[in-house]
Amino acid sequence: MQRYGIVTPEQIDLEALAWLLNARVRYRPLDGCEAQIMGIRDRAIITIDDRGGAERARFSLGHEIGHWQCHKNQNLHCSKEVIGSTRDAGSAKEWQADTYSAGLLMPRYMFEPRAKSYDRPSFRSISELASEFRISRTATALRFVGTDPVYSILICYGPNGRNWFRKSRNWPSTLIPAREVGANSDVLGLLFERCTEARDARREPASTYFNGNDLQDEEVFAHAVRTGASDDPVGRSVMVLVVPVRSRLIELAERRSAW
Repeated sequence: MQRYGIVTPEQIDLEALAWLLNARVRYRPLDGCEAQIMGIRDRAIITIDDRGGAERARFSLGHEIGHWQCHKNQNLHCSKEVIGSTRDAGSAKEWQADTYSAGLLMPRYMFEPRAKSYDRPSFRSISELASEFRISRTATALRFVGTDPVYSILICYGPNGRNWFRKSRNWPSTLIPAREVGANSDVLGLLFERCTEARDARREPASTYFNGNDLQDEEVFAHAVRTGASDDPVGRSVMVLVVPVRSRLIELAERRSAW
């Protein structure tokens, strides 16, 4: 897109891009899926169910354009569970389409400079990025962690413990979040009380989120937010963005691989 002079998020027009790729876009309610594409030779029809909101519809359209570019001449029906999935619910095709959509909506050459302009990442900065790129906070957080050249990890918890996590590419493979979050974390309050967001990122013991006696003296910055709109604690989930306070945490984790 950069070579076509697209330099700001508001200039990203997925419907125009689909038209250039010989794909017609239409919006209408769908049963059993959230988006679908039907392609024959060099032409396709993309149908999006936009009842989930504008941000969701944009990501779904990017997802289907990804299918059109990567899996041409296939008729695909994509459910809510596989578009933007964080649980590995979809196939490799769905993962490729999600990655393509994130790249279209949040191009690296636009996204990275904005992400790096914040002194300390938190969901405040991620929400600002989400608003600018007109995409959901969850998709933006995943993109942030996926493009972060330093160290960050995104963890999602539910009432029964850890649901999933995504780490930046340099985050040590030996530093995996614990199944259960520490009792002093903001996570439990967000899961079981009425508040929806921690006031700001705060310093917490690394042991709140990670196991290991070698980490007892280390700290992290963590910021937690509730995701989804469930009023029932059973259906709630909370995302936490975690970054180290100092590099020693990463150094200790990397030593584990030599044990």
